Amino acid sequence: MKKIIWIDVGTHFAQEHSSLFGSNSSFYLHILKRFIGGKLLRRGKFVGLKDLRNIISLRSKIRKSEKDFFTIFIDANPKIFFRRKNYLNASLAFNLALTSNSGLPFSITKLYLGNREEFSQGSSIFLEKENVHKDSYFSTLSLSAEVFFKEIKKYLDEKFKDYDVLLRVNCEGVEDDVIYSAHKNFENKLKFICGALKDVEDIKGSLAYNNLNNYLIENKLIFEVFHSRIDSWKKAYTAILNLVENRK
Repeated sequence: MKKIIWIDVGTHFAQEHSSLFGSNSSFYLHILKRFIGGKLLRRGKFVGLKDLRNIISLRSKIRKSEKDFFTIFIDANPKIFFRRKNYLNASLAFNLALTSNSGLPFSITKLYLGNREEFSQGSSIFLEKENVHKDSYFSTLSLSAEVFFKEIKKYLDEKFKDYDVLLRVNCEGVEDDVIYSAHKNFENKLKFICGALKDVEDIKGSLAYNNLNNYLIENKLIFEVFHSRIDSWKKAYTAILNLVENRK
């Protein structure tokens, strides 16, 4: 049976992976908190009862194949990376920022903190983000996406006879470079992409965003939104279960 390589770029405590493979108690506590916030306090979105049942059922089926997943976590924020056990539980974990392929292959770069908060989900290597400031940052290692995916493919080819790749991206503006490089190196092994792409448009503009969407369509790459909010889980879980069940 093929391995599924879960490559998560911009993990931020690996919330999406943990929603599937974390403890049942943390899963249901998260749902309770979201229910209170969404349904009772009218803060954010929740899901209907039918969708919630589907999410729970999909999660249960995927968890049966947990041993078939090989996880690779990448996060640029050193405070996050060294604070939680999520990264210790990954098959591989890297504290670095993936960048475009137009500059140096690796360097020391600045990760600007979203709203000046150490654990912000909105930190970015781009000063163009509205919520960052040039005097509030961590220094971190950066590596071009092309170099990273070229090397990680060599590693995986040596380690596994065959595998499929699931790529989750939420890396504050580098999503396009990551997707292009991952697809160039993995080609038809890249079966599913999920996460969020909005920062490409916000930081690089509508042309870069439209180019990315056209690339996904032209290359028939499946993409689903997948973030920490429960309303994204049903479609993402469905696609992941399809990936699990359709391995040959």
